[in-house]
Amino acid sequence: MRLKSNFPYLNADSLEAFSLLGCPLYIYSFETQRICWANRPAMGFWDTTSEEELLNRLLTPYSDSTRIRLDDYREAFGRGEIRHESWTFYPRGRATAAMCRCSGVSLDGHDQAMLVEIEARLDTELPFADLRSLEALRHTRLMISLFTEEGSLLTQNPAATRTFGHLAGSAGNESDCFRAMFADPDAIVSLLAEGREQSGIKTTAVMALPDAPIHSLDISYVSDPVTARRSILVTQEDISPLIGMSRQLAASEYALDAVLNLNLAPSLVLSVGECRVVKANHSAQQLLGEAIRGDDGCEAVFETPDDFARLKGMILASGTGALPTRLRVQDGRHLWFHIVGARIRYERDDAVVLLMTDVDDVYRSTADLEAALSSERRISDIQRRFLAIASHEFRTPLAIIDSAAQRLERCADEKTPEQIRSRASRIRGSIQSLLHLLDSTIERVRLDQIELGYRPEPACLAQAVDHVVQSFRERDAETIFEIEGGELPVIAFDRPLIERVLSNIITNAIKYSDAPARIRIDLRALEQTVQIEVRDHGIGIPESERDRVFEAYARASNVGPVEGSGLGLAIVNQIIDLHGGSVAIVDTQGEGTTIRITLPRL
Repeated sequence: MRLKSNFPYLNADSLEAFSLLGCPLYIYSFETQRICWANRPAMGFWDTTSEEELLNRLLTPYSDSTRIRLDDYREAFGRGEIRHESWTFYPRGRATAAMCRCSGVSLDGHDQAMLVEIEARLDTELPFADLRSLEALRHTRLMISLFTEEGSLLTQNPAATRTFGHLAGSAGNESDCFRAMFADPDAIVSLLAEGREQSGIKTTAVMALPDAPIHSLDISYVSDPVTARRSILVTQEDISPLIGMSRQLAASEYALDAVLNLNLAPSLVLSVGECRVVKANHSAQQLLGEAIRGDDGCEAVFETPDDFARLKGMILASGTGALPTRLRVQDGRHLWFHIVGARIRYERDDAVVLLMTDVDDVYRSTADLEAALSSERRISDIQRRFLAIASHEFRTPLAIIDSAAQRLERCADEKTPEQIRSRASRIRGSIQSLLHLLDSTIERVRLDQIELGYRPEPACLAQAVDHVVQSFRERDAETIFEIEGGELPVIAFDRPLIERVLSNIITNAIKYSDAPARIRIDLRALEQTVQIEVRDHGIGIPESERDRVFEAYARASNVGPVEGSGLGLAIVNQIIDLHGGSVAIVDTQGEGTTIRITLPRL
């Protein structure tokens, strides 16, 4: 026996009687979401001649508004209500509007169904645009309702029905449904008053719904097209998720600010679009100063802008990034930092947070260790080369000395004084060759070691020149020196190395000049450089050989029997090159050689 419910049961006799009626009748099953019975006029309405085809025809998927409307009907039928409304149907894809009487029923296999009686097709003269607007009104997710000035509900779209149907009941309810929507009804009095004065308002309010959602409302006054009376049109949207996200974002930003402020490491937050610093903790402000507040933002503190671009590219591409780089700090120094960054949201904008760790001491210690290791390697290499040279080059003169000494020892009683003097002369010659070779080897070692001892400091160049000249005057009183030129500016140079340069040049000038040698030294201060010219009146250097004599072991072709290692000017060239300067042999009027040294000013 079937229990009585608000979905009355239709037996076979009832369905047979319905089939004889001339108006279209069909039954829609809420369980199967299909038509489960139709009379012949309904089959004509749905444009089919086959009952089987109609019963198997898919009506889904539904739009959200259609699904909401059907759910509302199902609940209304459960309460014993009947709905008398217009529907737009789409038989064979053609839009057909009709006025329908809908009620809840049940039949075998379908406990909850809807009997639809199509009372009349609606032949409207509305323009297509208005028809489409009505359809859009039904399908929009916005909640749209129309109330009387007293607050009674006149109509609402499916979205509003889904949310407030339990408050409003059916259309025409005389209760104040408008006020019933709000958690604070008293606030509505002032809202309505404000709306009357301004013809409408936009506001937000907490609704009288579970979880107290917050809605954005657009309230305006319009005329009811049926009664021409003034009515209240309410368009609303649930913005609770947006407000919740905004609050979460604000809370996370507050937490981030707190973490950054407590962090001892310098930390920055940059906007992605403008690369502008939007947040700097106390450590970053103390370290970087005003530079981070300028238009250039964080780029201004990076020693190399390409490093910032590379770090930013890594973070934007993968969400995180890390890079060791040098930063310009507030006191003007450039220090090494290891920077780690991540992409975040800050103040509702894309941003990047950078955390900086000072690793300058580590990098400088590493650089010092590498420099010391490189120096040790070079010294070791120099020592190996020196031993190789000594082993190879010293062997021949030592062998000659040893051979001559052995002969003298064996035949001392048989040799005449003249023969002994000849042997002794050969030994002395070999010793002189050995000493010359030793001097050359030592000079070569010094040439290799020049870079190892390079230590430039600001000093007066003229004092270094005077010191060298004075030392030569004390050793060789016959040499005549002339020094011309005004005061020279203070420049950065390695004084021992520059004095060695002058000593080598003056030594050559004396060696290749007839005694007494005359040497003129001119000092000049130019806009970007300072110059020292040393001129002698010796044998000179052939013009074609002027560049070659600055190479190691190179000597001019006109030196004759004067001995030399060929390394003096090579050492000069290497030392001047270390200082970023230049050395050259310039044209000289008359006999002799003029060597010009050019050094940069500070």
